[in-house]
Amino acid sequence: MKKILGSLLKITLAVLVILLAIFLAFYLQAPVYKFSGPSAFSGSKLYNPYENMDAANWCKYNFQVQSRVWGGLTDGRKNSNGLIDSIYNQLGFDHVATSDYQQINYYGSDKPDFIPTYEHGYNVFKTHQVCIGAEKVLWTDLMFFQTLSMKQWILDQLNKDSRIVAMAHPLLRNGYTVDEMKYLNNYQLMEVLNNVRLSFDHWDMALSSGHPVWMLANDDAHDVVNSNEVGRRFTMINSPTTNSDDILENLEKGNAYGFDFTRHDDEPMETKYERSKHIPHLVMAKLNGDTLNIEVSKKAVLFKFIGQGGKTLQTSKGSKIAQYIIQSGDTYVRTEIKFADNSGIYLNPIVRYEGDSLQSNLTSEIDETATLLLRLAYLIIGLMLVVFCVKRRRKRKNK
Repeated sequence: MKKILGSLLKITLAVLVILLAIFLAFYLQAPVYKFSGPSAFSGSKLYNPYENMDAANWCKYNFQVQSRVWGGLTDGRKNSNGLIDSIYNQLGFDHVATSDYQQINYYGSDKPDFIPTYEHGYNVFKTHQVCIGAEKVLWTDLMFFQTLSMKQWILDQLNKDSRIVAMAHPLLRNGYTVDEMKYLNNYQLMEVLNNVRLSFDHWDMALSSGHPVWMLANDDAHDVVNSNEVGRRFTMINSPTTNSDDILENLEKGNAYGFDFTRHDDEPMETKYERSKHIPHLVMAKLNGDTLNIEVSKKAVLFKFIGQGGKTLQTSKGSKIAQYIIQSGDTYVRTEIKFADNSGIYLNPIVRYEGDSLQSNLTSEIDETATLLLRLAYLIIGLMLVVFCVKRRRKRKNK
């Protein structure tokens, strides 16, 4: 029996050593980056993501819900694919993309609306990403800590095999800091509205730094029979069809908005199903010269226009319509709309730009010299550890 236990212990230790070696190898691969730093939007042109919207074409989407995978090891173990589908259909969703941890869920892959999606990341600080339109899963991650350069490297790697990369719940465990939004790039969406976290400070910092990132809103539900977790925060996408290409194209353009549906604690599902049938929607978001005109389907209690640095530019009360005259100094203008039941619509921003198309002002590139020096430092530290271990072993033998 002792021999068996001893063998099991040796095997367990060997597996742990191999896993640790793999995790450390990822750190050795991570390069050092040079970042351009923040540069606010500017130019004589205004990009309106809703320029070609049709108020009859709103589609209700969720890109974050977990099902049972990995033998029930991860959260979401109570959710079957069929149950997820049933609950979200009754909540009036056009589509729910199951974002299992480190695994693409191919349920419904035979349908034209299927969008392969997964949640990347297994590090301790929850620096996660939602990969939408993913071709394959990236297993590289930095488990114990991540520098700014490491976070950029992961975003760059994810973009190679995913059509859209979204920062997931940036505020959760401070997985991404607000200050890092001044530098990070090569991601298209940010999960500003999440069932457990709201990341407006992150969004405004990214926009104020010159990165045109669009809103993503998700339930991130881990128990779909709990009414507190489902149908609460979601993304409304303006698209003529639910075919995956149409949906992804309009997400990329920013022709979508986030909806925050008021939570009634422990509300019966049947009641929530009925409430979900009567949510307001965006009717118009048009630019007439420098005047932004907004209209919604139900009377709002408040329109708030927000710009550079997250500053409130103007508020309007008690109407279905509102307008804001964009000033020459406004780098971007986004709109928040609140309703009597405290539900809210969060529009993507109108953005200043110059040239043929809207581009990010944030750039980064690998610093070859700094990367080489870092790897030399790793090598020296590794050699010192080897020498230390050899000397310690010799001392033990001599004793």
